[in-house]
This record gives sequence, structure tokens and C-alpha cells, in this order.
Amino acid sequence: MNKTHIETFSYQLSPQYYFNRLLKIWLHNNWGWLLSFFLLLVGLSIQNPLFIYVGLIILFLVFPMIISYLWFAYALHPDCRMSILSKTVEINKNGLSCTFDDGRTESIAWERISHIRYTSTDFIFHLSNYIFFILPYNSFKSNDDLEYFLKNFLAPNIQNKK
Repeated sequence: MNKTHIETFSYQLSPQYYFNRLLKIWLHNNWGWLLSFFLLLVGLSIQNPLFIYVGLIILFLVFPMIISYLWFAYALHPDCRMSILSKTVEINKNGLSCTFDDGRTESIAWERISHIRYTSTDFIFHLSNYIFFILPYNSFKSNDDLEYFLKNFLAPNIQNKK
């Protein structure tokens, strides 16, 4: 079997699913700062109980603002919208080419992908820290297509990108 490209089923991710992935990645990258800040507030609250109010203000005012910032700064980025819109993806030696339901096409070259994260349900192609493209495993038309993608398209293009 010597294919020049693989085409997926048409699929669409929900914005909630995409944002959930974005939030998990952000929390994974910043958990140390959050834990340090929490421990600092606990220590200060022992000295002065008024710092409990500061912690509550941060929890209910600042943290929701951070979540809003993540949504507007990253989830609405044009490269991120590609994951959310309904599309078919053609995978070839040049990269990923998305054809949307309205006929518009956009491509992601292999060189733009900084690293790839594997989850239990999908591939996450990172274009930067918080900008990524999601390709679900179940979007492939067959297991043979998925295996061919892993061996012949993904492996040669990501040798130094893990």
C-alpha cells in the first residue's frame, strides 16, 4: 500500500471540548505558580485572617478573568478555529490540509508543528504553547489509514518534535 495522502471523515469538535483541552494544557504548564500562590495565601492567612478575603477575591474574580483571557487570546485564534469548524482533513507529505464545509481550505505545514501530544482520543498538534490543532483518532476512515498515517506521515515528520 503506497498512498500519497489520507483523507478523514468530516468531523467537528465542540468549542467546549477544545477549551477543555486548552485549560488542561494551561493548568499543566502553570500548576507550580498556582500552588505557590495558594501556599503563600495560606501562610499569610495564618498571620492575618483578612487574607482569606484576598484568596476569595482571586478565586471568584481573577481566576474567571484568566479563563476569559484564555478563551479570547487562544481559542478564538484562526488556527484554533480550524479545530472547531466542520471539516475533512487531507494528510500528505506537506502537512495537514483542512477543507471546510463552505469549500474554503487551510493548510498546516509539518514545519509549523512544534510538538505533538497524544491523548486517549486524539492527536494534538501544537503550533505554539497554547495554539493547537486537534485530530481525533476516530476521524480516520479505517484503522489501516490510522496506522499508515502513524508510520508514513507522522513518524518521518516529528522525529525531533516530541
